[in-house]
Amino acid sequence: MWWNGGRRERRVRARLGGRAAHRRLEHEAPEVELGEDCAAFLVGRLAETHEARGVVVPVWAWANLLAHGSEEELAQAAASSPSAAAPNAGWRKARSYLAARVIAAAGTAASLGELQHRVLVPLELELAARTDVVWWGPQQLVGSIERALAGPSWRADRHEQGWY
Repeated sequence: MWWNGGRRERRVRARLGGRAAHRRLEHEAPEVELGEDCAAFLVGRLAETHEARGVVVPVWAWANLLAHGSEEELAQAAASSPSAAAPNAGWRKARSYLAARVIAAAGTAASLGELQHRVLVPLELELAARTDVVWWGPQQLVGSIERALAGPSWRADRHEQGWY
């Protein structure tokens, strides 16, 4: 194990769901987990990666798919309707709604990349850096992303470039 047991080990075991998760951690080096997280971040699958490990998904990670996902992945997320009993159902419902909003705001796949580059990636990084975001619920994330999508800089840039 890469750390010396004790209280921290018990906290990690409790947070990750007991022995099975603890055994998985014993065999998984931290650099492997970091590499998996980096890859998941870049393709918009960070929330799912955290869920698969049984760890808490940071609020900002629910915006990760919106900032890095393809048009097809966003369409799949928009079409999904998580059941109320599903883990993180409120977050998944919010992300589904936001995926539809991002697709509508982008209009085309070419402008989706521009929207992600100019608005969603910077917002994702800002949310990750803010300490107050950890206390947010799905409604606050939806509001923040909707304000960013409606923001004058994104709309003005599209208008100046003749996008609409």
